[in-house]
Amino acid sequence: MTKQSWKIFWDLQCPFAKKNWERFPEIKKRFADQFDFSVYLTSLAFHPQAFPGQCAAKLIENFKGTDARFKFIDACYANQERYTNKALGDARMSEIDSVFCDIAKEAGILDEKFNEDFFLANVHDWTEVVKPAYEEHKIAMGYGVFGTPKHVIEDKLVLGTESSWGPDEWASIIDRLKSQ
Repeated sequence: MTKQSWKIFWDLQCPFAKKNWERFPEIKKRFADQFDFSVYLTSLAFHPQAFPGQCAAKLIENFKGTDARFKFIDACYANQERYTNKALGDARMSEIDSVFCDIAKEAGILDEKFNEDFFLANVHDWTEVVKPAYEEHKIAMGYGVFGTPKHVIEDKLVLGTESSWGPDEWASIIDRLKSQ
């Protein structure tokens, strides 16, 4: 049986996306035989730390792989209070970068070569990091993603979802989608 696609869009600063992230392992486990899951990062305009976090995730993915990217995403959501608007205020970009670098370090992602200096020197590289992060954001825009979390199943944005839904709520949505 061919699996269907399920794209999930998160903003690292969004508390609602964090709720979905918390439920994602059980959702993925329940529907792994039916769906290929893809997680995309995007950034909402009122979450100014989301795009720098997205760039950090892209840098990590480029140099350390997809597993390290998810390890970083997990660490970001676990430490979300460290980079909220309230926590950072009107911070300089270098201060925001340092927060994400510290999160990567604490998550065990940094090493001898991919160290703090490398992270901070490359997190804003246009070609390798920023442009690909914008491309990921444009994918979200193309599906009409206007908030997070958002779910796109078989290239259709699923409207009216809740961030706190678990597998049972999603099962009824999937049944509804199958009947359409």
